[in-house]
Amino acid sequence: MGELRIEHDDQLSSGTCTHCGAPFDSVIGVTYEDDEPIAIYRADIFDHFHREGGPRVVLSIAVGDWSDGTGRADRCSAAIEAWAEGDRVQMAFSDRAGSPWQELEVVSWQLSSAEAQAGPLRDAFLRLADHIAYQDRRLRRALVPARRHSQGL
Repeated sequence: MGELRIEHDDQLSSGTCTHCGAPFDSVIGVTYEDDEPIAIYRADIFDHFHREGGPRVVLSIAVGDWSDGTGRADRCSAAIEAWAEGDRVQMAFSDRAGSPWQELEVVSWQLSSAEAQAGPLRDAFLRLADHIAYQDRRLRRALVPARRHSQGL
């Protein structure tokens, strides 16, 4: 496995959860491994997540082949919820997030939480989510307790 890095701009969009009406902000980024793009992600940042009440990030991560000549059939996505618990970031695959990639025609399918948990891409999705949770500074407001302890902030 190579070195991961993320790249993003500071664009922020807002939305409302279709299930509970909770407002959230969304950010988008690209993850590279050894300078090759391997995933794009959207992070929906909730200050008050409907089910748990506290801050939470819902990561929609699209992985696959991004080289020239490939299409949406060469990629899939999964959703992962991330939240601070004590001095750590906890994560779980989720069915809660709708795929943001449909209108962009980025992927051909989104894995259910059960498919992602049991599938061959499980560890790849979790590795990417972990890296994003700790490296994307835009997620700090929802994941700050874990970051404060781990980085001495």
